[in-house]
Amino acid sequence: MKKVMMFLASLGVVVGLNGCGGGGGDSGGYVPPAVTYYFQTYNPQFDIYEPVADVYYECGPDIVGYTTPNGAFTMIEGDSCTFYDLDYTLSYEYDLLYIGANVVGDVGVANIRYDCDSGISDTTDELGTFVFDPEYISSISDGDVCGFQFQF
Repeated sequence: MKKVMMFLASLGVVVGLNGCGGGGGDSGGYVPPAVTYYFQTYNPQFDIYEPVADVYYECGPDIVGYTTPNGAFTMIEGDSCTFYDLDYTLSYEYDLLYIGANVVGDVGVANIRYDCDSGISDTTDELGTFVFDPEYISSISDGDVCGFQFQF
């Protein structure tokens, strides 16, 4: 009888502790969606926004890559992103680039805080415009490096 009682007590402890420990479970919390924005320049001759391809970027802790041929870059909503090697070859307007919400550039991503290694800091305007120093060369980049905080 004593052995049966010890077994049942041990079984109760095992069952009771079964839900403890480990942190790999789903907390049921909100997971922000991935979003795609577009790195662009404005061509005043044709009055259109054009993609800026092959710009190296890092978003959040996990996303690194180059903007695609249509200027797209992907991030998780709320991430911070850094763009490297920003120089005069990327823009028709010398020191202006744009972050668009769509591929044609008629909707900008506004009110995004950015800080560049060159010392330029501001927020994007309603067109998604940001200013950078196209002649700045840092120790880690052949052009300006600008970081954006996409906290909405």
